[in-house]
Amino acid sequence: MLALLAAVIVVARLHTYHEPLQTDITGAAVLAREMLGGRTLYADLWDHKPPAFHASYMIAVALLGCGPAAVYALNVLAAVATLVGVYVAGAALSRSAGLWAAAFWTVASSDVWLEANQPDAEVFVNAGVVWAFALLVRAGPGAGAGRFLAIGAFFALASLYKQVVVAPAALLALAHVAWPPEGRSRRRALADVAAIAVVGAAAWAATLGYFAAVGRLDAFWESVIVYNRFYTRNMLTFVGRAFDVYHAALEPGLRTLVLLGLPAAVGGLLAPLAIPRRPRRLWLALLLATPVAIGLHGQFFPHYFQLWFPVLVIGAGWAVEVLARLARERLALVPHALAGAVLVLLLAHVLPLYALSADDWSVVKYGPLFVEERKLGREIDALLRPGETFYIWGSEVGLYYVSGRRLPSGAYSVWPIVDGPSAARLTRRAVADLRREQPELFVVSNWTQIWIKGRHPVLDWLAAHYRPFAGQDGRSPFTVHVRRGGRLEREADGAAAR
Repeated sequence: MLALLAAVIVVARLHTYHEPLQTDITGAAVLAREMLGGRTLYADLWDHKPPAFHASYMIAVALLGCGPAAVYALNVLAAVATLVGVYVAGAALSRSAGLWAAAFWTVASSDVWLEANQPDAEVFVNAGVVWAFALLVRAGPGAGAGRFLAIGAFFALASLYKQVVVAPAALLALAHVAWPPEGRSRRRALADVAAIAVVGAAAWAATLGYFAAVGRLDAFWESVIVYNRFYTRNMLTFVGRAFDVYHAALEPGLRTLVLLGLPAAVGGLLAPLAIPRRPRRLWLALLLATPVAIGLHGQFFPHYFQLWFPVLVIGAGWAVEVLARLARERLALVPHALAGAVLVLLLAHVLPLYALSADDWSVVKYGPLFVEERKLGREIDALLRPGETFYIWGSEVGLYYVSGRRLPSGAYSVWPIVDGPSAARLTRRAVADLRREQPELFVVSNWTQIWIKGRHPVLDWLAAHYRPFAGQDGRSPFTVHVRRGGRLEREADGAAAR
């Protein structure tokens, strides 16, 4: 059954193999290509995600190239790893509970509304958290130190994708101490938690030590620690804004969460009648930790809410077992029939989208931006000669992914250039790189002109050294400029003269 469910994931992801991808994913692929070419992360190539995300893409791009094959491989590997972890966690109660949890994950993990069908950082976080939870919930009174070192390793690895993992790690550790396995003392449970914490501390110490050894500790700290504190500055408003966000931007995505949450809630309410105290309280700790982890972002993008999936699919799988234990013998099939009905409803929500093209999936999630980005990226590649570059004033790094062109500047995204603790340094860096590289094209993402108020040194450079490219479609989300005195301007002027 697990092999069959894994095959479903493999085939389902093929449908959007060529989907126009959002910035986090194309950015990771482009940075991986640049790093394989000798450029350095954080010091040269600015980004605020921890290094495990970039290491994953670097390995995939090294093996499969900077294209959809690398993205697809990461996508499938993370989803299947989580699938097996969900089964192991669910099977802590029974094999059928594990299989139902795995089936729910298989369908929910490709949810388009929460952008779950592509490998952003959340898919890797979910894999690490679900395996840590699975090992913890199955820990018996005689569990050895190796199990808790492994739990620490999964939490540590997940935190190197996103630091928000601190929330589930902390609450699950507290629950383990409060309710240790029967026959295991609380003092021994404290030693278990110490082992988990030591692994996490060692992983981050090793990470800091590495960047210190290669002379990039300041750059790492500024990008991953200082900037992320700025990025999450609104996290205290999470509770107050949650209602508005759920009922506005995320309303379609609620359907999957609600369909999973209803059986999970039923199982949680009835769990005291059928499930031992420790498993249900560990699950409750993970349930409480999940909105905290989401809130720690301080931002509200749909893909952050994928962090709900592990606790809900495990809870829904456990609910089947709870109802089966409470049902009379002649009603033994009823809980499984109800679970089948939930699965059918999930499929009814997800399957119609497979009648849409991969491009349409991107439009459903993000609007036409990334479809237009791919179109422009191909046009740019056709316009430029080998070795020529362009610069994008925006965050649409997918233009480099599609065109295959190198980054002329490691300050490649507009967000940290115009706002935040790194803005002044990155602005100087971008202008210096533009002066040195002299990109043949300068692309402006039009939304930046609405969001950014007033003058900016990079835009001053644009005005002084570039002019709009003739014949552009006014409906495009991008405006393309050619360098004054550059090859493309000379060719355009020559063609006009003839």
